[in-house]
Amino acid sequence: MMRPSLAALLLHLTIIAISHAIYLDIHVPLPNDDDCLMTQTLRANELLRSYSSNQKKYDSEEVDLFSRHVPHITLFLADFDLEIDDGNALEDESLSQLNVTKVDSFLAAISTINFTQVIQGLDCTLSLSTQSFIEHNDDSNNKDKFYTINGAFTMLNVQNTPCLKALSSAILDPVESFVKRPIIVPSWAASLPEPERSAAIYRSRKYGSPNVKEGFSPHLTVGFDDPSRGSAAGATYHHYSSHADVNSDTSMQWREDAMEQWNEGFALLMNDGCSSEVKRIAVGRNGIGGTVLANSRMRYWKVGNDLFLPHENEAQAVII
Repeated sequence: MMRPSLAALLLHLTIIAISHAIYLDIHVPLPNDDDCLMTQTLRANELLRSYSSNQKKYDSEEVDLFSRHVPHITLFLADFDLEIDDGNALEDESLSQLNVTKVDSFLAAISTINFTQVIQGLDCTLSLSTQSFIEHNDDSNNKDKFYTINGAFTMLNVQNTPCLKALSSAILDPVESFVKRPIIVPSWAASLPEPERSAAIYRSRKYGSPNVKEGFSPHLTVGFDDPSRGSAAGATYHHYSSHADVNSDTSMQWREDAMEQWNEGFALLMNDGCSSEVKRIAVGRNGIGGTVLANSRMRYWKVGNDLFLPHENEAQAVII
């Protein structure tokens, strides 16, 4: 018999999408306590939301880390085949529900990973870096920035450590059979120069995402602001490109202004250090701009020896 907590969660995770896509994000959540990295991530989002509200021709910032979304570092994001099989479904049917049996098998596959063993001997400190993950970016003005504005995305640069790389890679094989096929390669991959283009297409087709292995670039999404909002092309993003140019639309200069203010304040904290630790892994539903929706987490996995208890309002999402 299905646990009541799981039943409620699966109902909450019913996906409304023409494509019937079920994007789930396996990630490192930031700690729930008020550590420096969490505080600064919230501060960046707060500034973006404040600056956007002052724009006459622009709606408010779409990422809300205070209520609708949760700060996280993505390890693997893909479209998973977890829907209810219904051969009689109408072609125009937009309602796609999760299959309990498939979800249980999917979570069980992740549970076979001993995350503590994966990171044994590795330093799993989480910290920010001034190293932008936009490849071929030679802008010397970026050398002191702890953030990257890439297209519609605003992200904090997370130090790409062997620990995070190992965690990301450890997930790929156990969940490979659950990735929905045929895999849709993101459109930006075609615009990459060789050999990056072929490598990104290969990773997409093999793993379900180009942003793994050599393409893994850890970050904290703090903003998503598409100047073409409302158009079909700009409605939803599940992948970002580490090769894309920074958005040059002058109407979006407010994002740079907000993040410059944040960056000045964050730089002052670096003398005392501002970091966190990997303590757990979680999986949750993907939202706009690669976010993770609040209260959508399906299960947590402990990393190391620290006991973690989620926020009270997320307790129903934990399967014991």
